[in-house]
Amino acid sequence: MRSLARKRYVYTIIIFFITASLSSNVISISIRDNNETKTTSFGELEVYFIDVGQGDAIFIRTPENFNILIDAGSGPYGQTVVEFLRRHYVLNLDIFIASHPHEDHIGGCPEVFNSFKIKEVYHPGYDQGSATYTTFLQLIEDEGCTVYTDDEIDPGYTIDLPSIVYMQIIHLNKDASNANDASIVLRMDYNLVSFLFTGDIHGDKGDYVEEKITNDWDVNIDILKVAHHGSRDSSIDYFLDEATPDVSIIQVGQYNSYGHPHSEALQRLKYHNSQIIRTDLNGNIEVKTDGLNYFVYYDSPNEAPLTPVVTGTEYGQTGTEYMYEAITNDPNNDMIYYMWEWADGNMSDWQGPFTSSFPAYNYHTFSEEGAYIVKVKAKDIFGHESQWGTLNVVMPKPKEKNIFDIFQRLNLIKSFLQKFL
Repeated sequence: MRSLARKRYVYTIIIFFITASLSSNVISISIRDNNETKTTSFGELEVYFIDVGQGDAIFIRTPENFNILIDAGSGPYGQTVVEFLRRHYVLNLDIFIASHPHEDHIGGCPEVFNSFKIKEVYHPGYDQGSATYTTFLQLIEDEGCTVYTDDEIDPGYTIDLPSIVYMQIIHLNKDASNANDASIVLRMDYNLVSFLFTGDIHGDKGDYVEEKITNDWDVNIDILKVAHHGSRDSSIDYFLDEATPDVSIIQVGQYNSYGHPHSEALQRLKYHNSQIIRTDLNGNIEVKTDGLNYFVYYDSPNEAPLTPVVTGTEYGQTGTEYMYEAITNDPNNDMIYYMWEWADGNMSDWQGPFTSSFPAYNYHTFSEEGAYIVKVKAKDIFGHESQWGTLNVVMPKPKEKNIFDIFQRLNLIKSFLQKFL
């Protein structure tokens, strides 16, 4: 399915059978319960997955205008979160939930705590021992709000909301073997529509939390916040077999140093027929639901790969072979081909395929001096082509020895030999 500017998916939950109809920008699914279509609406629940680069920040507003923030991104994105909340007319936060004490989840807390009154805070109580965590604890103390950690509550605890929205903590562990697996995992249900917020838990690593919550709790949901930015160690098949998310949302930074989301996790989500939406490709992601139907809004990128980033020698000499690198991501993680144009009359055929987000290398020798614009284009296996990525290159000629320099060097050698022979 394709959309020109914004893509909207409409899902309605199914109890006994699913009827799906597809158009250019909408998926609609009919839901029936006891053979009667439900029509009752209780107001709108809003969930926003804020684009904070390589980090998490999720804002929830209940139908009763109860404001909840899960995580605040890293330090550089604290102001981004504040400005987002202000644009949505937030005056205070009823609840702040720190999934776990890593910087990319609580680093933005100083800006948030200094900008809004916060009534309650939930966090695992895992002692990270970092300056960021120490600052976080001081912010809580200064705020004077009510605090709930693993010392006060256990998995299964239901957050007391003045709302028909149901929120249950199904995991937190201050004694976990690592900070990621200490994460608060939260299930949220609004009538027939359900969410799972997973922090950075692991599935095939650490404390195997995905397996644990699958065994202990009902994890079958509609919308999944994918754990640990799409790490290969999360979103395991055992968990996804039970969760069966229609939509999987990944909060991740573009070209991040971890390589998130990993291809292994993406392939597992695709195998389970889950629609993948990512903040690095789609920006802020908005989910609205009346408890019966839900709508997912996000900026839709072109289906083509992103414009390649081209790197290599920018100032060299003619007659020397140099290596150049191109790298890009494909929105659907499709395999990629690259075409190179060297601006000296040479152009390559399509080369590949290469895995999305993995670098491709090429070698070239410039025979004539001058300034060149090296260009690289990418296309996926379906033929969708990117814009040209460019790199400015200058190639002067090597310095040439004139005949006078040569005779001068010969005379120096002759004088040296005469002196010592």
